[in-house]
Amino acid sequence: MPKKSIVSYAFYNNKGGVGKTTLCQNAACLYAESHPKTLVLVVDCCPQANISQFLLGGGHVGFQKNQQIQQHATRKNVVGFVDHLLRGNQNFTSLKTEFRTQVSKHNHYTADNLYLIAGDGFLESLSLALNYAVINPANTQAWKEYMTAFRRLCEHELEMSDYAQAVVFYDCNPSFSIYTQMALLSADRLIIPMMADFTSVEGIKGVFSLLYGKYPSAAFERYASNIVTFTKQVGSFSLDLPTVFELVFNNYTIKAGIATAFSSIRDELVQFCWEQYGKFPHLFMPIQSDDDEDDDAPPASNMEEWKSIYLSDIKDFHTAGKVSASLGIPLHRLPERQNYTMPDGDHVALSKDQYSVSLGEIQKFVDKII
Repeated sequence: MPKKSIVSYAFYNNKGGVGKTTLCQNAACLYAESHPKTLVLVVDCCPQANISQFLLGGGHVGFQKNQQIQQHATRKNVVGFVDHLLRGNQNFTSLKTEFRTQVSKHNHYTADNLYLIAGDGFLESLSLALNYAVINPANTQAWKEYMTAFRRLCEHELEMSDYAQAVVFYDCNPSFSIYTQMALLSADRLIIPMMADFTSVEGIKGVFSLLYGKYPSAAFERYASNIVTFTKQVGSFSLDLPTVFELVFNNYTIKAGIATAFSSIRDELVQFCWEQYGKFPHLFMPIQSDDDEDDDAPPASNMEEWKSIYLSDIKDFHTAGKVSASLGIPLHRLPERQNYTMPDGDHVALSKDQYSVSLGEIQKFVDKII
């Protein structure tokens, strides 16, 4: 029997409010529908559990369904799994259960091969216990075991399924907390949603310094040299960091004036990321050769080539995004109807022209995902 294969993507930015959850949920739903023979697994690693709320039906319906999952004696969600680890099972010797939920049983707008390891607000409360658990004098491998636990969980879920391959989407919290580190270190590839504002400049610098140890100044680097950092721990255990797969300018608008300001700040962000590629090309996913998917092509030789590979733009969804989030309907499914009833009874008419650009850009982004 062929070995089962898995590839995983983490959606992360050190800055909040960049639309990472919206991007992740729409990408996962569209990818699942386009690849029915692949197990598509969303792991909700954010205590707010917004992506779980969306996938389980959206709005109040999705919130209540996620609450029902949390009320089970044995939580089959992210907290149930972390609790399993904390009870001394970080080596997986006694893992028999499954933690995934089939999304289509709760949301008929989603494909049958889409599964969720649901989020839970109690995850933040477990961070203190996790911080203690990874420093274990009786087990020098504890940090490594915990930091790779989500990866092994996803491998376990694939083995327990009838699928031969899986694609995993991690929705991460902006905070560089221990459970965020666990998700990032369990992922193969990193997708960084950004907004074209000056706070995003600092956010992207935070990603390169916190995750990769590439600091914005010599003073910052000197200070970090005297303390234990995440990057040093990764190196000491010879673990692999996720490589940057895509930088996504999210929720931009094309209105006059706003578009001009967007372009100005976007150029600064692009310039910074291009400079990081020039200095540290190994932090970015190697470019695939057109002739043989197993071979790497030469690195991008100029900014325009680099932008075509590593940059995406996705327009603001506006009213369509509100309808989608409230009703748990993936954006690519909205054109099936023009009129929708919101949870409060209000009726909303949607014209496909209002979000056709967004649909096309999401499709282009998802087409890049392998």
